This record gives sequence, structure tokens and C-alpha cells, in this order.
Amino acid sequence: MEFYWVNIGGTYKTVLDQYFLWAPISSISSIGNEVTRLYWDNVANVKQGDVIFCAYNQCIGFLALAQTDAYQQSKPGNSAFEQWDEMGNRVDVEIIPLDRKIPRDEISQEFITRFDDRTTPSLFNNRGTLNQIYMSHLPADAGMFLLEATKQTKLIDEALIDAGNRSSKNITKTTREMLIQARLGQGKFRQDLITRWEGRCALTGLQNLNLVIASHIVPWALCDNEERLDVNNGLLLAAHIDRLFDQGLISFSNLGELQIASKLNAEDRDILGLNRYTKLRPLTSANQSYLTKHRLRYNFA
Repeated sequence: MEFYWVNIGGTYKTVLDQYFLWAPISSISSIGNEVTRLYWDNVANVKQGDVIFCAYNQCIGFLALAQTDAYQQSKPGNSAFEQWDEMGNRVDVEIIPLDRKIPRDEISQEFITRFDDRTTPSLFNNRGTLNQIYMSHLPADAGMFLLEATKQTKLIDEALIDAGNRSSKNITKTTREMLIQARLGQGKFRQDLITRWEGRCALTGLQNLNLVIASHIVPWALCDNEERLDVNNGLLLAAHIDRLFDQGLISFSNLGELQIASKLNAEDRDILGLNRYTKLRPLTSANQSYLTKHRLRYNFA
């Protein structure tokens, strides 16, 4: 399953009435050259089951669930498409309404900080407004972040769990419940981390279990099911340390040494107490393997 974002303009009513998305393969520039765009090409990559966040009038207005793989088709006979060249890529979709539209400004700052540099093409410009593009491919953790905002995670949880199954065996109801609890930092995954880290934050030593988070090193959305439950893919972290780690503002070396992103200035580091805590308690080799992936994801040396 992949995640996409589409900016819908004049075709908004057509999408809702006829249940499809369409973009041209190319267009002709003012000087007669054929032009292709990454944000058109993305439509051709959509597969059945992919989730598309549909934005209109600066809000996520609804979700579209791909019912087919993308396929080539001539442009629809609708005035909304008349400016485009004849051939394009089409995806038939199911429309999933939202109880509440999600304003762009409600999610833009966190999205820019955490995901936009891994989105192709980038969704936002340096003013925090949406770029003039059609469809963008989102990393899986960005898709889960937006699903949380739309309160549609239950719709996708089962599909992601099925996609993360290494075995040909059916996943039991108990295992599915464990996996969903693990995404929420609860259940057996949390208890295993409490045992592994002796009831203390792995960095600060904080012992109040009301204030510590069972954090995945490689995010739940990017894992297979074994990794989602693997105690070695977890750190028990104080809430503010978890937030910094989850946003890629800190990471840890294979020796457990704290690494801090340049986005955090000296004052931020002092306020957060990062100068007081410099190293995790001893790591397993499996911890180190997961941390390597975290550092690569957030461009730590």
C-alpha cells in the first residue's frame, strides 16, 4: 500500500460524481516542446488499494481508495479537462468521506518538519502553502500521520497489517490486536519495553511510567509485522525525548551516543536538558541495526 496527496481544482465535482482521478501523460509548452511532470507521472504509479488524500480549497476534503491500478485512457469528455492533451492516466476510486475537513494550516508545519523533504514532489513551499502540483507520493509514515489527523486509521490498519505479513499463514485475531496496540505504544510491545529497559527511560532514567512512551525506532508504518512487535525495535523514552526522536531531531550512534540535529539551537538544547543526557544504556546488536536505519532516514552522519 502506498500513499498519495492530490490537489483537486476544477475537477472536484467530477471526482465526487464519477469516482476517478485523471492526469495527462504530457503537455505541449508554449514553444512547442513536449513537457512531462513528476506530479502527473505519479498517477501512473497508483495501484489498487493505495490511499489518496484529496485536497480542495486548502483542505483535505475526503479520501480516495484506488479500486484499480492506473491505466491509460483518453481525457474525459468534460469541460474541466479540455485544456489537457488527449491521453492520460486514470485511476478509478472509492470515495471515503470525512466527518470533518482537515485545513491545510492544521497539519502544514508538522508535515513540513517531519515529512516534506521525503515527499515527491514536495507538497509545501517556503511560505507554508501548497505547491502548484497535482499528485505527490508520500512516505508511509506521512500517510499514517495524515490518517491520524482524519481519524481514519482503522480503515487502513488491517491493510497495513496484511501487507506486513512475511508468512503465508493467516494472521490471528490476537496477533492483529497486538499489532494495533503496538502502533499505539500499548499492550505487549509496551510491557516488553518496560521489562527490557527496567522501567526507566533509556536515555534520561525517568521512572514514572505515566511519562514514558513505548517508541518504535523504525516507525510502525515502515515495518513488517515481526519488526512491529520486536522489542529490539523499541526504546522506552520520556515523552519529550520520544517526540524529538520521532521527528528526527535527535538520534543515537551504535554506541548509544546522543546525536542532535542542527535544527535544535543551543537554547533549545538547554531548555530540553539535552546537555545532561548524552548516552543510552547498553544496546543490543539488533538495537544498533534499527538505529542505523533511523540515522539514515534523518540524515545523521
